[in-house]
Amino acid sequence: MTGALGIWGASLAAVFVASAVPLLATWFLASRAALTARLVPRLIMVAAGALFGAAVFHLVPEALGDSSPSRVAVLVAVGVAALALMERFIHMMEPAAGTRRGDEHGALGHRSHLMPLGIASDALHNTIDGALVATAFMTDPSLGVFAGAAIALHELPRELGTFAICVDGGMSPRRAILVNAATGVLALLGAVIALSIGVDARRFGQVLLPFAAGNFLYLAGAILISQRGERRVGSLWLRATLVGVGIAITALVRGLH
Repeated sequence: MTGALGIWGASLAAVFVASAVPLLATWFLASRAALTARLVPRLIMVAAGALFGAAVFHLVPEALGDSSPSRVAVLVAVGVAALALMERFIHMMEPAAGTRRGDEHGALGHRSHLMPLGIASDALHNTIDGALVATAFMTDPSLGVFAGAAIALHELPRELGTFAICVDGGMSPRRAILVNAATGVLALLGAVIALSIGVDARRFGQVLLPFAAGNFLYLAGAILISQRGERRVGSLWLRATLVGVGIAITALVRGLH
């Protein structure tokens, strides 16, 4: 009993710390208006790279550890389609606004439409991260500590990216922080679910991991398309560099893992 309680306590503590680190970084950025205005356009490009890297270097390899390549490929495609349908639904809910925005930005469109997509993907991925940390602790406490540290590192650019997407879409910095905090709580929920289910939690990961990867790939593409012609970001080379930074961070974290 004591051992089980210890695993619960350690898992929840690790998930809390892993979620708090990027939240504190976001709060620091939001408390400096001039810095926020200057960095947000660039953070969005880093976020696109981080989303792509998280899908390719983190989610898909984890999924392939428990499922066949064909199954993973199908679920990734389902994840892409789900987010595409979600964005289409958002456009349908605002037909007049969607027409005007579509003229300017194309089908993947106006950056305000990236907000619900980014928030939904972030919420799902945070839930999965919490479950992964808890599963690692159930396997080996030392592995759980390392998993928590790795997730804190790869959460940082992604959470900053979600914050940037929300602010760029018209949300106030304070509200964007609250959104990040709310999605961060879902990591604790994911840990609780995994701990309650026990070793069978990996079965859910076989579906959720590739599905989330598809979400991330679509959102990364949506960000890149929405930022075309955006002068605040800088030259094409700077944009490519920022995307590369996001990819490199997730690749490095994966290598450490």
